[in-house]
Amino acid sequence: MSPHERLEELFARFLNNECSKEETEWLMKEFETGNDPELLKSLVQRQLESLPDRESYTAEVKQVYQSLSEHIQASALKKQPTGKVVTVLWRRMAVAASVLVAVAIGYGLFFNKQGKNIHEKSPLAVKDFKPGGDKAILTLADGSTILLDSAHNGTLGQEGNTKILKLNNGELAYNTASGNTGEIRYNTIATPKGGQYQVVLSDGTKVWLNAASSLHFPTAFAGKERRVEITGEAYFEVAHNAAMPFIVKNGDNEIRVLGTHFNVNAYNDEAAVKVTLLQGKVNVTQLNTHRSQLLAPGQQASMHANSDIKLNNDVDLEAVMAWKDGLFDFSNADIKTIMRQIGRWYDIEVSYEGNTPEREFSGKISRNTNASNVLKILEQSNIHFKIENKRIVVMP
Repeated sequence: MSPHERLEELFARFLNNECSKEETEWLMKEFETGNDPELLKSLVQRQLESLPDRESYTAEVKQVYQSLSEHIQASALKKQPTGKVVTVLWRRMAVAASVLVAVAIGYGLFFNKQGKNIHEKSPLAVKDFKPGGDKAILTLADGSTILLDSAHNGTLGQEGNTKILKLNNGELAYNTASGNTGEIRYNTIATPKGGQYQVVLSDGTKVWLNAASSLHFPTAFAGKERRVEITGEAYFEVAHNAAMPFIVKNGDNEIRVLGTHFNVNAYNDEAAVKVTLLQGKVNVTQLNTHRSQLLAPGQQASMHANSDIKLNNDVDLEAVMAWKDGLFDFSNADIKTIMRQIGRWYDIEVSYEGNTPEREFSGKISRNTNASNVLKILEQSNIHFKIENKRIVVMP
Protein backbone atom coordinates (compact mmCIF):
# COMPACT_ATOMS: atom_id res chain seq x y z
CA MET A 1 0.00 0.00 0.00
CA SER A 2 1.38 3.39 -0.99
CA PRO A 3 1.65 6.25 1.57
CA HIS A 4 -1.17 8.03 -0.27
CA GLU A 5 -3.46 5.00 -0.04
CA ARG A 6 -2.56 4.52 3.63
CA LEU A 7 -3.40 8.15 4.39
CA GLU A 8 -6.77 7.93 2.66
CA GLU A 9 -7.66 4.66 4.36
CA LEU A 10 -6.68 5.89 7.83
CA PHE A 11 -8.55 9.18 7.45
CA ALA A 12 -11.73 7.30 6.55
CA ARG A 13 -11.19 4.97 9.51
CA PHE A 14 -10.55 7.96 11.79
CA LEU A 15 -13.96 9.37 10.88
CA ASN A 16 -15.43 5.98 11.78
CA ASN A 17 -13.54 5.94 15.11
CA GLU A 18 -11.70 2.77 14.06
CA CYS A 19 -8.06 3.92 14.31
CA SER A 20 -5.71 2.50 16.92
CA LYS A 21 -3.70 4.89 19.08
CA GLU A 22 -0.61 4.36 16.89
CA GLU A 23 -2.57 4.93 13.68
CA THR A 24 -4.14 8.10 15.07
CA GLU A 25 -0.70 9.42 16.04
CA TRP A 26 0.61 8.72 12.52
CA LEU A 27 -2.38 10.48 10.96
CA MET A 28 -1.98 13.46 13.30
CA LYS A 29 1.65 13.78 12.28
CA GLU A 30 0.69 13.82 8.59
CA PHE A 31 -1.74 16.68 9.14
CA GLU A 32 0.76 18.57 11.30
CA THR A 33 3.62 18.37 8.83
CA GLY A 34 1.51 18.80 5.70
CA ASN A 35 4.07 17.06 3.44
CA ASP A 36 1.53 16.80 0.63
CA PRO A 37 -1.01 19.63 1.16
CA GLU A 38 -2.84 19.10 -2.14
CA LEU A 39 -3.43 15.44 -1.32
CA LEU A 40 -4.67 16.32 2.16
CA LYS A 41 -7.06 18.99 0.88
CA SER A 42 -8.39 16.66 -1.81
CA LEU A 43 -8.81 13.89 0.76
CA VAL A 44 -10.81 16.08 3.14
CA GLN A 45 -12.95 17.48 0.36
CA ARG A 46 -13.83 14.01 -0.99
CA GLN A 47 -14.84 12.80 2.47
CA LEU A 48 -17.05 15.82 3.09
CA GLU A 49 -18.65 15.71 -0.34
CA SER A 50 -19.61 12.07 0.19
CA LEU A 51 -21.94 12.95 3.07
CA PRO A 52 -25.67 12.30 2.61
CA ASP A 53 -28.01 15.31 2.61
CA ARG A 54 -24.94 17.46 2.20
CA GLU A 55 -26.80 20.44 0.76
CA SER A 56 -28.79 20.99 3.94
CA TYR A 57 -25.58 21.27 5.94
CA THR A 58 -23.59 23.56 3.64
CA ALA A 59 -22.49 25.96 6.37
CA GLU A 60 -21.20 23.21 8.67
CA VAL A 61 -19.41 21.41 5.83
CA LYS A 62 -17.72 24.63 4.73
CA GLN A 63 -16.67 25.44 8.31
CA VAL A 64 -15.06 22.04 8.81
CA TYR A 65 -13.36 22.06 5.42
CA GLN A 66 -12.09 25.62 5.94
CA SER A 67 -10.63 24.77 9.36
CA LEU A 68 -8.77 21.76 8.02
CA SER A 69 -7.63 23.56 4.86
CA GLU A 70 -6.19 26.47 6.85
CA HIS A 71 -4.20 24.10 9.03
CA ILE A 72 -2.93 22.12 6.06
CA GLN A 73 -1.86 25.31 4.27
CA ALA A 74 -0.07 26.66 7.35
CA SER A 75 1.81 23.37 7.69
CA ALA A 76 2.78 23.41 4.02
CA LEU A 77 4.33 26.86 4.49
CA LYS A 78 6.43 25.40 7.31
CA LYS A 79 4.61 27.39 9.97
CA GLN A 80 4.14 24.30 12.02
CA PRO A 81 2.71 25.12 15.44
CA THR A 82 4.13 23.32 18.42
CA GLY A 83 3.15 22.33 21.93
CA LYS A 84 -0.27 23.46 23.09
CA VAL A 85 -1.20 24.93 19.70
CA VAL A 86 -0.71 21.57 18.00
CA THR A 87 -3.01 20.00 20.57
CA VAL A 88 -5.67 22.61 19.88
CA LEU A 89 -5.42 22.06 16.12
CA TRP A 90 -5.70 18.30 16.47
CA ARG A 91 -8.66 18.83 18.78
CA ARG A 92 -10.19 20.77 15.89
CA MET A 93 -9.79 17.60 13.82
CA ALA A 94 -11.74 15.68 16.46
CA VAL A 95 -14.39 18.39 16.50
CA ALA A 96 -14.56 18.16 12.73
CA ALA A 97 -15.21 14.45 13.03
CA SER A 98 -17.95 15.11 15.57
CA VAL A 99 -19.61 17.55 13.19
CA LEU A 100 -19.49 14.86 10.50
CA VAL A 101 -21.28 12.54 12.91
CA ALA A 102 -23.96 15.15 13.46
CA VAL A 103 -24.35 15.58 9.71
CA ALA A 104 -24.02 12.04 8.44
CA ILE A 105 -25.23 9.98 11.43
CA GLY A 106 -23.64 6.87 9.91
CA TYR A 107 -20.15 7.77 11.12
CA GLY A 108 -19.57 5.97 14.41
CA LEU A 109 -18.08 8.47 16.84
CA PHE A 110 -20.72 7.55 19.41
CA PHE A 111 -20.64 4.03 20.75
CA ASN A 112 -21.85 2.31 23.88
CA LYS A 113 -19.68 0.80 26.58
CA GLN A 114 -19.62 -2.55 24.81
CA GLY A 115 -17.84 -0.78 21.94
CA LYS A 116 -20.59 -1.18 19.37
CA ASN A 117 -19.93 1.15 16.45
CA ILE A 118 -22.90 2.79 14.79
CA HIS A 119 -23.12 2.48 11.02
CA GLU A 120 -26.71 1.62 10.27
CA LYS A 121 -29.19 4.27 9.25
CA SER A 122 -31.72 4.98 11.97
CA PRO A 123 -35.39 4.36 11.29
CA LEU A 124 -36.29 7.04 13.83
CA ALA A 125 -38.62 9.65 12.39
CA VAL A 126 -39.35 12.41 14.88
CA LYS A 127 -40.49 15.98 15.07
CA ASP A 128 -37.28 17.94 15.11
CA PHE A 129 -36.02 20.49 17.63
CA LYS A 130 -33.55 23.20 16.70
CA PRO A 131 -30.47 23.86 18.86
CA GLY A 132 -30.30 26.69 21.34
CA GLY A 133 -28.53 30.01 20.80
CA ASP A 134 -27.64 33.37 22.33
CA LYS A 135 -30.76 34.15 24.36
CA ALA A 136 -31.10 35.85 27.73
CA ILE A 137 -33.21 38.28 29.75
CA LEU A 138 -31.57 41.12 31.68
CA THR A 139 -33.42 42.37 34.76
CA LEU A 140 -32.38 45.86 35.88
CA ALA A 141 -32.32 47.25 39.43
CA ASP A 142 -35.78 48.81 39.03
CA GLY A 143 -37.29 45.48 37.94
CA SER A 144 -37.59 46.33 34.25
CA THR A 145 -36.38 43.73 31.78
CA ILE A 146 -34.55 43.67 28.44
CA LEU A 147 -34.72 40.78 25.99
CA LEU A 148 -31.06 40.65 24.99
CA ASP A 149 -31.32 38.48 21.88
CA SER A 150 -33.56 41.04 20.19
CA ALA A 151 -32.03 44.20 21.72
CA HIS A 152 -30.07 46.55 19.48
CA ASN A 153 -26.30 46.88 19.76
CA GLY A 154 -25.04 49.87 21.71
CA THR A 155 -26.17 51.43 24.99
CA LEU A 156 -29.02 49.56 26.66
CA GLY A 157 -29.27 51.59 29.85
CA GLN A 158 -27.55 53.33 32.73
CA GLU A 159 -27.26 52.16 36.36
CA GLY A 160 -25.72 54.95 38.44
CA ASN A 161 -22.40 55.76 36.76
CA THR A 162 -22.32 52.40 34.98
CA LYS A 163 -23.29 52.18 31.33
CA ILE A 164 -24.81 48.91 30.07
CA LEU A 165 -23.75 48.01 26.53
CA LYS A 166 -24.54 45.32 24.02
CA LEU A 167 -21.37 44.90 22.00
CA ASN A 168 -21.20 44.17 18.28
CA ASN A 169 -20.31 40.52 19.04
CA GLY A 170 -23.51 40.18 21.08
CA GLU A 171 -21.84 40.25 24.52
CA LEU A 172 -23.29 42.25 27.39
CA ALA A 173 -20.77 44.64 29.00
CA TYR A 174 -20.75 46.98 32.00
CA ASN A 175 -18.63 50.13 31.72
CA THR A 176 -18.21 52.02 35.00
CA ALA A 177 -16.85 55.55 35.06
CA SER A 178 -14.08 56.25 37.56
CA GLY A 179 -14.92 57.72 40.92
CA ASN A 180 -17.54 56.99 43.55
CA THR A 181 -19.98 54.31 42.38
CA GLY A 182 -22.72 55.66 44.66
CA GLU A 183 -25.57 53.33 45.59
CA ILE A 184 -24.82 49.71 44.71
CA ARG A 185 -27.35 48.42 42.20
CA TYR A 186 -27.87 44.81 41.18
CA ASN A 187 -28.77 43.28 37.85
CA THR A 188 -29.63 39.70 36.91
CA ILE A 189 -29.00 38.02 33.57
CA ALA A 190 -30.88 34.75 33.05
CA THR A 191 -30.76 32.32 30.15
CA PRO A 192 -33.80 30.17 29.36
CA LYS A 193 -33.65 26.53 28.35
CA GLY A 194 -32.21 26.64 24.87
CA GLY A 195 -30.20 29.78 25.64
CA GLN A 196 -26.65 30.85 26.44
CA TYR A 197 -24.97 34.24 26.90
CA GLN A 198 -21.75 36.03 27.77
CA VAL A 199 -21.33 39.07 30.01
CA VAL A 200 -18.33 41.23 30.88
CA LEU A 201 -18.66 42.65 34.39
CA SER A 202 -17.52 46.14 35.41
CA ASP A 203 -14.15 44.84 36.70
CA GLY A 204 -13.39 43.06 33.40
CA THR A 205 -14.38 39.59 34.62
CA LYS A 206 -15.89 37.50 31.82
CA VAL A 207 -18.75 35.10 32.49
CA TRP A 208 -20.28 32.56 30.11
CA LEU A 209 -23.74 31.26 31.06
CA ASN A 210 -25.01 27.89 29.88
CA ALA A 211 -28.69 27.14 29.28
CA ALA A 212 -31.19 27.57 32.16
CA SER A 213 -28.72 29.57 34.25
CA SER A 214 -28.56 32.96 35.94
CA LEU A 215 -26.05 35.46 37.31
CA HIS A 216 -26.96 38.06 39.97
CA PHE A 217 -24.30 40.79 40.28
CA PRO A 218 -23.65 44.44 41.21
CA THR A 219 -23.42 46.81 38.28
CA ALA A 220 -20.22 48.18 39.86
CA PHE A 221 -18.01 46.61 42.53
CA ALA A 222 -17.23 48.49 45.75
CA GLY A 223 -15.84 47.64 49.16
CA LYS A 224 -13.45 44.81 50.02
CA GLU A 225 -14.84 42.02 47.85
CA ARG A 226 -16.58 41.29 44.56
CA ARG A 227 -19.59 39.06 45.16
CA VAL A 228 -21.99 37.44 42.66
CA GLU A 229 -24.54 34.61 42.79
CA ILE A 230 -25.31 31.98 40.17
CA THR A 231 -27.72 29.20 39.36
CA GLY A 232 -27.19 26.56 36.68
CA GLU A 233 -23.79 26.50 34.98
CA ALA A 234 -21.26 29.25 34.36
CA TYR A 235 -17.63 29.60 33.33
CA PHE A 236 -15.61 32.46 34.83
CA GLU A 237 -12.44 34.23 33.76
CA VAL A 238 -11.93 36.46 36.78
CA ALA A 239 -9.98 39.69 36.49
CA HIS A 240 -7.13 39.68 39.03
CA ASN A 241 -7.42 42.04 42.01
CA ALA A 242 -5.47 40.93 45.08
CA ALA A 243 -7.12 43.59 47.24
CA MET A 244 -10.64 42.57 46.27
CA PRO A 245 -11.37 38.80 46.23
CA PHE A 246 -14.03 37.55 43.84
CA ILE A 247 -16.72 35.37 45.46
CA VAL A 248 -19.26 33.20 43.66
CA LYS A 249 -22.18 31.96 45.75
CA ASN A 250 -24.62 29.18 44.92
CA GLY A 251 -26.98 28.17 47.70
CA ASP A 252 -24.84 26.97 50.61
CA ASN A 253 -21.67 26.83 48.51
CA GLU A 254 -19.13 29.59 48.08
CA ILE A 255 -16.11 29.91 45.78
CA ARG A 256 -13.43 32.48 46.67
CA VAL A 257 -10.78 33.57 44.16
CA LEU A 258 -8.44 36.44 43.28
CA GLY A 259 -8.04 35.93 39.53
CA THR A 260 -8.55 32.59 37.83
CA HIS A 261 -10.49 30.49 35.31
CA PHE A 262 -13.03 27.96 36.54
CA ASN A 263 -16.37 26.31 35.73
CA VAL A 264 -19.31 25.84 38.09
CA ASN A 265 -22.01 23.27 37.37
CA ALA A 266 -24.78 23.85 39.90
CA TYR A 267 -28.01 22.69 38.29
CA ASN A 268 -30.65 21.67 40.80
CA ASP A 269 -31.30 18.38 38.98
CA GLU A 270 -27.66 17.27 39.18
CA ALA A 271 -26.47 15.13 42.08
CA ALA A 272 -23.73 17.54 43.17
CA VAL A 273 -22.37 21.02 42.60
CA LYS A 274 -19.10 20.66 40.69
CA VAL A 275 -16.37 23.29 40.59
CA THR A 276 -13.60 22.64 38.04
CA LEU A 277 -10.42 24.72 38.03
CA LEU A 278 -8.56 25.40 34.80
CA GLN A 279 -6.14 28.11 35.91
CA GLY A 280 -5.07 29.76 39.19
CA LYS A 281 -6.41 28.72 42.60
CA VAL A 282 -9.85 28.69 44.18
CA ASN A 283 -11.13 27.83 47.63
CA VAL A 284 -14.55 26.17 47.79
CA THR A 285 -16.57 26.20 51.02
CA GLN A 286 -19.79 24.59 52.18
CA LEU A 287 -21.27 27.28 54.38
CA ASN A 288 -23.63 24.97 56.26
CA THR A 289 -20.90 22.47 57.24
CA HIS A 290 -17.91 24.85 57.21
CA ARG A 291 -15.96 22.36 55.12
CA SER A 292 -13.55 23.83 52.59
CA GLN A 293 -11.12 22.66 49.90
CA LEU A 294 -8.36 24.47 48.02
CA LEU A 295 -8.19 23.48 44.33
CA ALA A 296 -5.22 23.42 42.00
CA PRO A 297 -5.52 23.55 38.18
CA GLY A 298 -6.99 20.35 36.74
CA GLN A 299 -8.88 19.45 39.93
CA GLN A 300 -12.62 19.28 40.48
CA ALA A 301 -14.56 19.57 43.75
CA SER A 302 -17.93 17.82 44.05
CA MET A 303 -20.17 19.13 46.82
CA HIS A 304 -23.15 17.12 47.99
CA ALA A 305 -25.53 18.52 50.59
CA ASN A 306 -24.36 17.81 54.15
CA SER A 307 -21.47 15.69 52.92
CA ASP A 308 -17.72 15.91 52.56
CA ILE A 309 -16.28 17.72 49.57
CA LYS A 310 -14.98 15.11 47.13
CA LEU A 311 -11.84 15.97 45.20
CA ASN A 312 -11.27 14.56 41.71
CA ASN A 313 -7.71 14.73 40.37
CA ASP A 314 -8.50 12.94 37.09
CA VAL A 315 -10.79 15.40 35.31
CA ASP A 316 -11.49 15.49 31.59
CA LEU A 317 -11.27 19.27 31.18
CA GLU A 318 -12.33 19.13 27.54
CA ALA A 319 -15.52 17.34 28.53
CA VAL A 320 -16.24 19.86 31.30
CA MET A 321 -15.75 22.82 28.96
CA ALA A 322 -17.36 21.26 25.89
CA TRP A 323 -20.60 23.24 26.34
CA LYS A 324 -18.70 26.54 26.06
CA ASP A 325 -16.94 25.27 22.92
CA GLY A 326 -20.21 24.29 21.24
CA LEU A 327 -20.08 20.55 21.89
CA PHE A 328 -21.73 17.74 23.76
CA ASP A 329 -18.86 15.65 25.14
CA PHE A 330 -19.78 12.50 27.04
CA SER A 331 -17.37 10.15 28.78
CA ASN A 332 -19.07 6.96 30.01
CA ALA A 333 -22.24 8.98 30.55
CA ASP A 334 -25.55 7.27 31.31
CA ILE A 335 -28.71 8.09 29.37
CA LYS A 336 -30.15 10.34 32.09
CA THR A 337 -27.01 12.49 32.16
CA ILE A 338 -27.20 12.86 28.39
CA MET A 339 -30.91 13.62 28.35
CA ARG A 340 -30.60 16.31 31.03
CA GLN A 341 -28.20 18.18 28.76
CA ILE A 342 -30.37 17.61 25.71
CA GLY A 343 -33.45 18.83 27.57
CA ARG A 344 -31.78 22.08 28.61
CA TRP A 345 -30.22 22.84 25.24
CA TYR A 346 -33.23 22.06 23.04
CA ASP A 347 -35.82 23.39 25.51
CA ILE A 348 -37.72 20.15 25.77
CA GLU A 349 -39.04 18.05 28.63
CA VAL A 350 -37.77 14.50 29.13
CA SER A 351 -39.61 11.60 30.75
CA TYR A 352 -39.02 7.85 31.03
CA GLU A 353 -41.32 4.94 30.32
CA GLY A 354 -40.57 1.52 31.78
CA ASN A 355 -37.10 0.61 32.99
CA THR A 356 -34.41 3.17 32.25
CA PRO A 357 -31.86 1.72 29.79
CA GLU A 358 -28.60 0.93 31.60
CA ARG A 359 -26.00 1.88 29.03
CA GLU A 360 -23.07 4.24 28.98
CA PHE A 361 -21.91 6.38 26.08
CA SER A 362 -18.74 8.20 25.09
CA GLY A 363 -18.27 10.63 22.25
CA LYS A 364 -18.65 14.15 20.96
CA ILE A 365 -21.23 15.85 18.82
CA SER A 366 -21.79 19.48 17.85
CA ARG A 367 -24.43 21.36 19.85
CA ASN A 368 -25.16 23.27 16.64
CA THR A 369 -27.27 20.45 15.22
CA ASN A 370 -30.91 19.47 15.47
CA ALA A 371 -32.02 17.15 18.26
CA SER A 372 -33.00 14.41 15.82
CA ASN A 373 -29.33 13.85 14.94
CA VAL A 374 -28.48 13.11 18.57
CA LEU A 375 -31.53 10.92 19.10
CA LYS A 376 -30.84 8.88 15.97
CA ILE A 377 -27.34 8.13 17.20
CA LEU A 378 -28.59 7.04 20.62
CA GLU A 379 -31.31 4.89 19.08
CA GLN A 380 -28.70 2.77 17.31
CA SER A 381 -27.81 1.34 20.72
CA ASN A 382 -31.36 0.07 21.24
CA ILE A 383 -32.65 3.09 23.11
CA HIS A 384 -36.00 4.27 21.77
CA PHE A 385 -37.85 7.54 21.88
CA LYS A 386 -41.26 8.94 21.15
CA ILE A 387 -42.23 12.58 20.84
CA GLU A 388 -45.26 14.07 22.57
CA ASN A 389 -45.46 17.77 21.68
CA LYS A 390 -42.34 19.24 23.36
CA ARG A 391 -41.61 16.12 25.40
CA ILE A 392 -39.21 13.29 24.60
CA VAL A 393 -40.16 9.97 26.19
CA VAL A 394 -37.24 7.55 26.64
CA MET A 395 -38.21 3.89 26.35
CA PRO A 396 -36.17 0.66 26.77
